[in-house]
Amino acid sequence: MNLSSDKEVAKKSLIFLNTFLLIVHVIFLLLFACTRVTVMAVMNIFSVLSYAAGFLLIQKRKTNHQIVITFFEIMIHMFLAVICLGKDCGFQLYFIGCAAVVFYAEYFSVRLVGRHIGAIFMSVCSGVLYFIALRTSGRVGVLYSYSIGFQNVLMVLNSTAVFIVCIYFYSMLTRIANFYEEELSRQANHDKLTGLVNRFYLLDYLQQTYDEGKMQNYWLAIVDIDDFKMINDRFGHNCGDFVLKSMTSIIQSCCGDLIACRWGGEEFVMVGAMPGGKEAETEVLETVRKTVAEREFVYDGNRIKLTITIGAAPYLECQNIDEWISAADEKLYIGKHSGKNQLVI
Repeated sequence: MNLSSDKEVAKKSLIFLNTFLLIVHVIFLLLFACTRVTVMAVMNIFSVLSYAAGFLLIQKRKTNHQIVITFFEIMIHMFLAVICLGKDCGFQLYFIGCAAVVFYAEYFSVRLVGRHIGAIFMSVCSGVLYFIALRTSGRVGVLYSYSIGFQNVLMVLNSTAVFIVCIYFYSMLTRIANFYEEELSRQANHDKLTGLVNRFYLLDYLQQTYDEGKMQNYWLAIVDIDDFKMINDRFGHNCGDFVLKSMTSIIQSCCGDLIACRWGGEEFVMVGAMPGGKEAETEVLETVRKTVAEREFVYDGNRIKLTITIGAAPYLECQNIDEWISAADEKLYIGKHSGKNQLVI
């Protein structure tokens, strides 16, 4: 989820909240007008107008203004409603529902514009007003008295509205948290340049496979680009990055079910089960080597020829992971010092 998608999610959430509250207040306006609760009918006229204007603020990207206006509208409206109709109608529940909205709004405000809206302060204010409204209502009584049936209708309407708001915004916060947790895990386990898994992921995978006793028929190959430093020195590091990405495409296209890893620098690792043994491993790795050697890499008008050296080793039961990797690395060393552009098994 990048900044652009964050803005879109934030905008859609605000539009949902604004639309939902506008509908709720239109219902309240009609209800209070019909039942002659004059104070609340007048209050809801202002509420409807404020939410209608809210769409304009959202379009002009003045989201913080809209959040603050929404907060104060809810506080004033609910406080008056509890005083006028009493706690049995459930208007005080909106004070609790505000917490879900303001903390959700705080997240996007910080992420998008780097500004806090004071979610903790606003939530504390909401809680204080909640208890003040209940206490005041208990002391002075209600201004408008209606049947228990009418009070029950309002309680059901208010409870439903608060549940919908809380469920929506808490579910959105959960989705965001899960997304970023998955994204952080992906970034921690993958190389940013090539998109391949990195050394840390591969070592964890190999250790887990080793601990589970599933290393039968496994092979590990270390692939090194010959004279890679010369490419960087002659054509620049951007060209070096281009070569690494191109190598990634070749390895991925040839390795089949093997795991491909950016080991570091210009080195890659290919690992996995090869039931066909040495012959099958040789075929796969030779395909990679020949593909690289035969291809002409073109970058910024420069035509570049590359070769790679590969050292590969099968897993032996007497080895641990480090010893296995060292065995493949020794084969790579032999290949590097005996002409390069070759596979050593």
